[in-house]
Amino acid sequence: MKVRQCVVSCGLGLLGLLMLDGRAMAQQCSRAIRVPVAPTGFNVKVQGDKVEGVYPDLLRQIGLTKACEFVFPVVPRARLALMFFDSHEADLFLPASRNSERDQKAQFVPMLKLTPALITLKSQPALIADVRSLLAKTSWRAAMVRSYSWGDEYGALMKQLEAEKRVDYVSDLRTVGLMLRAGRVEFTILPPTLLYSALQEGRSVADAAGDLRYAELTGLPRSEVGAYVSRQSLTEADQLLLREALAGAARDGSLLKALQRYYPPEVLQHDVQLQ
Repeated sequence: MKVRQCVVSCGLGLLGLLMLDGRAMAQQCSRAIRVPVAPTGFNVKVQGDKVEGVYPDLLRQIGLTKACEFVFPVVPRARLALMFFDSHEADLFLPASRNSERDQKAQFVPMLKLTPALITLKSQPALIADVRSLLAKTSWRAAMVRSYSWGDEYGALMKQLEAEKRVDYVSDLRTVGLMLRAGRVEFTILPPTLLYSALQEGRSVADAAGDLRYAELTGLPRSEVGAYVSRQSLTEADQLLLREALAGAARDGSLLKALQRYYPPEVLQHDVQLQ
């Protein structure tokens, strides 16, 4: 009787272990996941071959729990979107803001919302509170980072500024800050966390951001930010695993902890709203 019970119970136990092992295997990525990156303030920091920052740190943490390996080729910022949406050399594109054109090409995983703010020097005499007033200020020029997008409303504003020849596109955030301070442009539109982190490198907080004014711009809603997951380069199983892992990291506090390692509370509270 005992032998028979053991056969039944041990068999069920072995079946359970096999099922658990099968679920564990299903949670593994089928191969290394390609995530090209470019320096983006504290979100992505590149020093030689070393890649760290909010999102690389978060992906490495996900990799430990989901048995996924992430590789981070370093490329110019302008190439990131092309590698993901056009040539399909990338599996993930993050951090990425959401817009309708991108949604047609890949799966978006919302993770947080950022507030694109009107950023000017404090020495500017007039405050502008809405998009209409900004467009009416015809003498004002903007510096914007090439390939950045903060939603459809932002895209429409950029097209109007381009038509009026009032926008200069640059390759990185630090150049935006330099152009503002040199008086070559009057404003930019960015989430404060991005410009703060770019100007913070090698400087004190006061030097980095003390002469800049951040103002909410009515007419530009909060921008959904997260990750785009490729339908072309990934298997369906990998797509599902990555979507669930990224959404889970936003829900369980992992993303917030990664942000808190790099940004002070006073910067986060005025800019970031978690999903």
